[in-house]
Amino acid sequence: MATSRTRKTAGSKAGHRAQKEGPTAFQDAVAEGLKLLSQSRSTAQRRVRDAFENAQETMQSRVGGAREQAQETWVNLEALFQSRVQRAMHQLGVPTAEEIRALTRRVSELNDSVSRIVQRQHAAKPKKPAQRAKRKVAAAPRRAQAKRRKTAS
Repeated sequence: MATSRTRKTAGSKAGHRAQKEGPTAFQDAVAEGLKLLSQSRSTAQRRVRDAFENAQETMQSRVGGAREQAQETWVNLEALFQSRVQRAMHQLGVPTAEEIRALTRRVSELNDSVSRIVQRQHAAKPKKPAQRAKRKVAAAPRRAQAKRRKTAS
């Protein structure tokens, strides 16, 4: 019986202790649970943020690659268009910009040469004194005389 009494006493002491320490143990358990909940939330937020940043970086790199490819395609298309237009203009006999520049240069050189020649000719001619204008005899009296001769004959 002593053992059963000891058991009862031990059980009742444990019950008293549980009653005394129960609320603080519960509060400690709640505090520990809140702490774990906060840690798990911050960990989850961090993982979501990391996943979002990775997805954003991936999208930016893909968009950048697509942009570069589109620009490269545009440059190639522009070069092809210019080549075809140039070929068509050549077939029509339209001079190129370089040919027009060369012709313009040549015309300018020719104008300069002509100007120099004209200046030399003016410098080589001696200046003549101004001549008096000769009087012209009226043609009307001569005609009248010629008419008279014809009618007299």
